[in-house]
Amino acid sequence: MKIIAIILGYLKWHYGKAIFSIIQIWKNFLFFVFEFFSVKLLFKNFFDPWKKMSDTYPKNFDFKKYTYTFITNLIVRVVGILMRSGLIIIGLVSYLIMILLYPIVLMLWLFLPLIVIFLIYSGLFLIFS
Repeated sequence: MKIIAIILGYLKWHYGKAIFSIIQIWKNFLFFVFEFFSVKLLFKNFFDPWKKMSDTYPKNFDFKKYTYTFITNLIVRVVGILMRSGLIIIGLVSYLIMILLYPIVLMLWLFLPLIVIFLIYSGLFLIFS
């Protein structure tokens, strides 16, 4: 009789409290992925130079030095845009993967007791056949 109470208690936890815990854990995973790749910050600083590298323009106007500085700053900004674009894409793809994995994990959790019973039955069948 005690084993039935344990099984019912487990099923109550498994399909009750644990489901809400999984939802909270998944929200934390989504928050982590978004913050880990700093997607919001990358969008905010999208056009900034890469690693804040830039040349200062000369005080006296010299066309050659001015052009050199302009091209250098332009290249550094393009590199920054390309690197941030890559990181944003990786971050958004990771976020999308986490969203797509959620229903799979939830369904696996819901069917886990049946899967365990099936695996125990299959193991016993293989041992005794």
